[in-house]
Amino acid sequence: MIWIELALLLACILVGARLGGIALGTVAGLGLFVFVFVFGLPPGGPPGVVIGMILAVITALATMQAAGGLDYLVSVADRVLRKKPQYITFVAPIVTYVLIFASGTTHVIYALLPVIAEVSRKAGIRPERPLSISVIAGLLGVVASPISAATVAVVGLLGGQDVSLPDVLAITVPSTLLGVLLGALSVAGRGKPLAEDPEYQARLASACRKAPETLPTLTGRRCSTPAGRRSSSLAGIVLVVLIGIFPDIRPVYEVAGPAGVETDRVDMAAAIMIVMFAIAGLTMILFKASPATALKGTMMSSGVSAALCIIGVAWLGSSFFEGNRAEIVAGIADLVKGYPGRSRWGCSCSHRCCSAPRRR
Repeated sequence: MIWIELALLLACILVGARLGGIALGTVAGLGLFVFVFVFGLPPGGPPGVVIGMILAVITALATMQAAGGLDYLVSVADRVLRKKPQYITFVAPIVTYVLIFASGTTHVIYALLPVIAEVSRKAGIRPERPLSISVIAGLLGVVASPISAATVAVVGLLGGQDVSLPDVLAITVPSTLLGVLLGALSVAGRGKPLAEDPEYQARLASACRKAPETLPTLTGRRCSTPAGRRSSSLAGIVLVVLIGIFPDIRPVYEVAGPAGVETDRVDMAAAIMIVMFAIAGLTMILFKASPATALKGTMMSSGVSAALCIIGVAWLGSSFFEGNRAEIVAGIADLVKGYPGRSRWGCSCSHRCCSAPRRR
């Protein structure tokens, strides 16, 4: 029966992913209905802390978008890209990475891609070089950003295992940044320069392909207003990182326990949610971010969609695991026992690699 249930779980994920949007969550809900009402599995439960953290972060980003903060960050990135067009293959992915690291969302990349294509063509560089690695850099920037929904979800899931935000960032930031640099090197020599590409030159000559036109600079009223500039402040990122690095910053409170009054410290998940909601409130009060605009923006819609998908898929997986906990745990235990790790300290075999003295 477990294989039928596993097949249903994978089918719900595949069908939901194919339909896109919130369908990943709703189709997972259909599978959850079959698990609970047909197969008699326990319902499990959705990850409430993770959902709360994602909604808090998305709310802060949506208000920053409504105040013009995201537009200002994009305009700064646009100016940086145009300064050194000959190095666009390396500048574009780094700028994209930093921009998404600071904003916590990949939605800001849409305005940069046409600029990257225009600057690279004017510099005689094949656009696919900077475009391909910039898209990857954007995804890696989300992985490394301390205020992205992906990072707060990981922190929430690992919160009970003594894994803090600094532990996560100590792995994600250097590894993703190194990956961006190596990726830029890997595409720097791909294909011929446009000036030496006969097919591209033939299309230019036959008017099948137009010469690159200068796109308008990404500036405007929302980018240049003081509210737009100030609402893009990195204070939220700094505060979240500081709270993670220095746990003593998180306040201590008293609660009534069985043994009397006990003290406890605010955990990291609650601290992130409080900080993000507070930043959203300050942005609305100080920088006149419209609540209606924030609610209708792309950030809020994408965040709610992500939260619904996580609720559905995580709940479906929780039900499957709780209903088959004994079989899953026993299977993993048998696998570990069947393939024990071999080392100089734990292996009793007579292999030369294990019995040889350790070199200093």
